[in-house]
Amino acid sequence: MQESRNLYIMLSRTGTGMGKVIRLFTRSTYNHVSLTLDPSFRNFVSFARYTQSVVLAGGYVTESAQRFLCAELPVPVRIFRVEITQERYEQLTALFSIAETKNPVIYNSLGALLSTWHLRCHIPASYTCLEFAAAVLGKPFRSLQELQAYLQPYEMIKGNLNDLVQDNGDRSEAYFTHRGFLRGTADTVVHFTRLLGRLLRICRCDDPIAALE
Repeated sequence: MQESRNLYIMLSRTGTGMGKVIRLFTRSTYNHVSLTLDPSFRNFVSFARYTQSVVLAGGYVTESAQRFLCAELPVPVRIFRVEITQERYEQLTALFSIAETKNPVIYNSLGALLSTWHLRCHIPASYTCLEFAAAVLGKPFRSLQELQAYLQPYEMIKGNLNDLVQDNGDRSEAYFTHRGFLRGTADTVVHFTRLLGRLLRICRCDDPIAALE
């Protein structure tokens, strides 16, 4: 008999401008999805921006709790606990570790923008946070509301992340690096060039997340 493990999925209401736009148009209470195998909730993985100052250039990243807590405002969250097998746990442990390295999968910024109009845009080797959660769970969620409804029986915590994890004041990670206007613009242009190459099938690369489906 296989030992069971837990996967934790967090829906969060972030204070970023992009988060506010997504909530406005999707009419969702939350705007971001993060996953972790760590019950302390100090580190998650997701698809999001690389740096705080560049909104649309992003990829598969490790999100420390400091990302969410840095604004010193309440961060409403819902955390769900889904039981998984030991085999799946080992598979996800390997997959989640890739987020800490330079990896080929990137943030589907175009899909995130189109989601505000309830449109979908699949681009190879690129994901929104919702698409990533859907791949891990093996379910074709079309909205955060659908994901939330599916996870309802697994709810573990509803409250503020601030009450679960203390802000240690560490702002040394790359996320807090200020890129400036010129470098930020260059980052965004390069990112959308990569997205376009994948959309047109000009550029192909390995996708470790697709193996989950």
